Amino acid sequence: MTLNTPIPQQPKHPIVAELRTVLEGTVDDSSLARVQYATDASNYRVVPEIVVLPKTRRDVEEAVAIARKHRMPVTVRGGGTSCAGNAIGPGMVLDVSRHMNRILAINPEAATAVVEPGVVLSDLQKAAASFGLRFGPDPSTAMRCTLGGMIGNNACGPHGLSYGRAADNVVSMTWLTGSGDIVTAGSGPHALEAGPGLAVFVAENMAVLRTEFGRFSRQISGYSLEHLLPEKGHNLAAALTGTEGSCGVILEAELRLVPMVVAPALAVLGYADMATAADDVPALLPFRPLALEGLDAKLVDVVRRAHGPASVPALPAGGGWLMAEIGGATAEEAMASAELLVSASSADAAVVLPAGPEATRLWQIRADGAGLAGRTASGQQAWPGWEDSAVPPERLGSYLRGLEQLMDEEGLPGLAYGHFGDGCVHVRLDFPLDSDGVLMRRFLSAPRPWQSRTGDRSRVSTATAGRAPNCSPPCTAPQRFGP
Repeated sequence: MTLNTPIPQQPKHPIVAELRTVLEGTVDDSSLARVQYATDASNYRVVPEIVVLPKTRRDVEEAVAIARKHRMPVTVRGGGTSCAGNAIGPGMVLDVSRHMNRILAINPEAATAVVEPGVVLSDLQKAAASFGLRFGPDPSTAMRCTLGGMIGNNACGPHGLSYGRAADNVVSMTWLTGSGDIVTAGSGPHALEAGPGLAVFVAENMAVLRTEFGRFSRQISGYSLEHLLPEKGHNLAAALTGTEGSCGVILEAELRLVPMVVAPALAVLGYADMATAADDVPALLPFRPLALEGLDAKLVDVVRRAHGPASVPALPAGGGWLMAEIGGATAEEAMASAELLVSASSADAAVVLPAGPEATRLWQIRADGAGLAGRTASGQQAWPGWEDSAVPPERLGSYLRGLEQLMDEEGLPGLAYGHFGDGCVHVRLDFPLDSDGVLMRRFLSAPRPWQSRTGDRSRVSTATAGRAPNCSPPCTAPQRFGP
């Protein structure tokens, strides 16, 4: 279905009256609501039959039960910031961001928070800051993405390097299964009892789980089953994080908070290009930066054109940069640690800044670039679809050279940036999707020039072709949760 395809009128589905009878929240099957919820931040357009805005947990339970009875698929939606179609789907869309957005508790002694799935990340950060705490993962969509969506997608952000992924920061979840059961997903010796057959599955597949899953920090495509292992604490909550709604609906989550770093220093290091910057990452990781981000000169040029030359502070000479945030017990200790990191680097030029307005302006380039990367350096539309890719950090430079070679062969420009400390790259490519998807398919199936350098294909984790969710009967009301 294209953007110009009209939303077909449909007869009233018998489920609508049934939902309105039992739910406190809104049930809307109008053409307007259906078109509003047919898209998210991805390439896809999937028109739902019904949109439900649940007011309470009971509303969610009832809506899923009715959907199951009518064999209607369910998509649970947060802020709609998903680039892979996670927040759209046929059947019923449950938008939890409208009403189920309460922070239920913050325990400063235990450094935890209990939230409903529709809480926006920036709201939690503001509430936790009054206790000197924050939630570790921090994607660039923090003003819009919800905690439920972050859990569904196993979100990371720049500070995933120091605080881990969402999976590393979820203590437990109240979870509604497709069959209507409500379970507590946590960790510990008895955690796997919440899922019948899980303990046997783990026992029978330990070798595969230990050797093929969780081999590097950003290997998060698919199911992170390594968390179910005994040495990982039988962590069912972590294993369900990142399942993108295919295993159930989050009703409530207890999250781990971390202390705020009061005065981190910022080291900005200049290199000839992005691949050379990536080559230096392994030498910098022993200094335990809070964040280690990569930034391409072409993306900085886009920021200048969009916001004016004065929007970009002076940067060290280079065609690509690493931005390393370094913490410390004091501002002086952070500055000293940042200087040590610079001295160990192979950068052509560098600058170290204390916490303050100038460092904030430099971080803003990174934030603005993430938003402006939706267009190429020439101003053309750059489509989602090839969004995140990740390799072990020690292989990142070779991977970037191979990726750039493949892009050049196909004549595809793109603006690269990313969480280089984790080996993660963000780049949107100018696939000519306004005509057809032939080039994109060829690009996705082409021999990978980086394979000889980075190792076997299984060690390159990619979200290259996020697909629109699709679930037909006999699916029993799966959750698809976009952030």
